[in-house]
Amino acid sequence: MTEDDDKEVVAQACMSVADIVKDCGFAAIEPYMLRLAEVTLVLLRQESSCQQVESDGEDDGDIDHDEVLMDAVSDLLPAFAKVMGSYFDPIFAKLFDPLMKFAKSPHPPQDKTMVVATLAEVAQEMGAPISAYVDKIMPLVLKELASSDATNRRNAAFCAGEICKNGGAAALKYYGDILRSLHNLFSNSESDDAVRDNAAGAIARMIMVQPQSIPLNQVLPVFIKALPLKEDHEESMTVYGCVCGLLLSSHPQILPLVPDVIHVFAQVVVSPDESDEVKTNIGKAISHLISVYGQQMQPILSALPPAHANALASFASRR
Repeated sequence: MTEDDDKEVVAQACMSVADIVKDCGFAAIEPYMLRLAEVTLVLLRQESSCQQVESDGEDDGDIDHDEVLMDAVSDLLPAFAKVMGSYFDPIFAKLFDPLMKFAKSPHPPQDKTMVVATLAEVAQEMGAPISAYVDKIMPLVLKELASSDATNRRNAAFCAGEICKNGGAAALKYYGDILRSLHNLFSNSESDDAVRDNAAGAIARMIMVQPQSIPLNQVLPVFIKALPLKEDHEESMTVYGCVCGLLLSSHPQILPLVPDVIHVFAQVVVSPDESDEVKTNIGKAISHLISVYGQQMQPILSALPPAHANALASFASRR
């Protein structure tokens, strides 16, 4: 990782380390962790042997190799965070500033994509210690939510959600700015389904951790209208889990939207893209609604296409 002068070899070595961490867990790498952290720092600072090799002018091939290398290096951070959790924080503290430099010019736009994706995954895996970095991360995330590149908007939406979920009080002051930025991703001008799905995921995380800090009467109608998810089904557990939670607690702001929610849920339970776990959770929420609001629920369910109504009934009757 530090001595080979071939960027592809170094990238492959980084990918191998990430795979070993994912497959074998922390115990396998614990004896090497300090050295791995040092090597990752050297690569982020662009000081390893392969990063010192000067080519005759930067040609496109070399830039491609740089991108492959830095993507592989950046994948190490979430891999470490996943197996170390909050214990990754002292290592992340040293890697943070060198990582953030890739989001500044003269680095190409794809480096910014890499940084935001890495921050999102580290926030997801490291948990509460991410709160110490919120003030340095959020200006970049808010800027990228308005990026002209769909991948950047998608990553930024995911990152915003994870920062709100794990950033605690430090994230609260950004809620207004985040909601305004996310609102644009629900408009007709947003053409990318995956971006909208990730924006829905961010809203769901915000509702689950700080419902009292969100104007639910304004947010929920827009949120429900964006469902069902169309492309990024990794957000399904979070998004539908949030809606089910509001229904099971009979939250006053969700009740007027029950007909719309039922229409969404009916599409989810017949979708081959959704997991049984997601559908079972929806079944529990429907069962709750029927037991509490039986009379009012019947006309809503009767208005559904028979296949949808039957699928809902089948999941609602599971125990």
